Amino acid sequence: MNKIMMLLFLALSSCIGEDIVNDSVPEQLRIVSNLHQLRVGDVVKLEASYFNRVGEKEDKRVLWESSDSIVISIDTITTSLTAASEGIATVIAKTSGMSEVLSDQYHVAVLPEKEEVLVLPELTKVGTFAKVSSYASAGDFEVKKTSSGIQIHLASNYVADQSLPGFALFLTNNPNSLANALQIDAYDDEDGAHYKGSFIYSIDDLGLNDYSYLVQWCRPYSILVGQALIIDK
Repeated sequence: MNKIMMLLFLALSSCIGEDIVNDSVPEQLRIVSNLHQLRVGDVVKLEASYFNRVGEKEDKRVLWESSDSIVISIDTITTSLTAASEGIATVIAKTSGMSEVLSDQYHVAVLPEKEEVLVLPELTKVGTFAKVSSYASAGDFEVKKTSSGIQIHLASNYVADQSLPGFALFLTNNPNSLANALQIDAYDDEDGAHYKGSFIYSIDDLGLNDYSYLVQWCRPYSILVGQALIIDK
C-alpha cells in the first residue's frame, strides 16, 4: 500500500512541478468571418474579435478600411461593406492594442452582378502538437467547417500520454491557462478520452476562427502537456 501511495505521489509531484506561471499571450485582432467572392450590389456585415493578453475576448472599437473604395465601400455606421464595382480590394480591420495597432485583413474579388459566384469551401486549418512537458504529445490534425460548426480530424500519428492522472483536450486562445478554454474531450481517463491514432471531434456552433490553439492538459492539476497552434493550411 505504501509503495502504491509513493508512486502516486511521485506522479502527481512531477505533474505539479511543470505548472505554467506566465500565462500571457500576444494580443490579437481576428476577422471572424469573410467572403472572398461577392457580386456587385452585395452587402456584408463586418465582424472582428479582439483577444487580450490572457486570451480573453474583449469588446473593442474596430476601424474598417478598404484598399479601393471604388470596388469595396465601407459604411462605418452600420459596420458593413458594399461590393460597389468589379475588381479586387483588401478589407482591413484595425484596433488599438496595449502597445501597438493590431490589424487583420482579407482580399475580396467583386464579380459582375449577374455572374455566378463560385461556392468555395471555407479554408481548412491545420496544426501539429508540440511536446511541452515530460509527457508524450505528438501528431497532426485538421480543422474543417461543417454546416453546424467545426470538425477536428486527428491524424494517425496523434499521441497523448495515458500515464497522466487526468487528461483533457481543449480549444483555447491562450495555451497557458484553462480560463475561457473549451473542453472537447473527457478528463477522467475512463469517459471517452482519445489517446492514439485517428479520431474526429464534431463541435457545434463554432467557427474556424474562434480559437487559435488546440491543447492537451493534465486537468486535475492544470498542467499543460502539449500544444498546437491552429493555422491556415
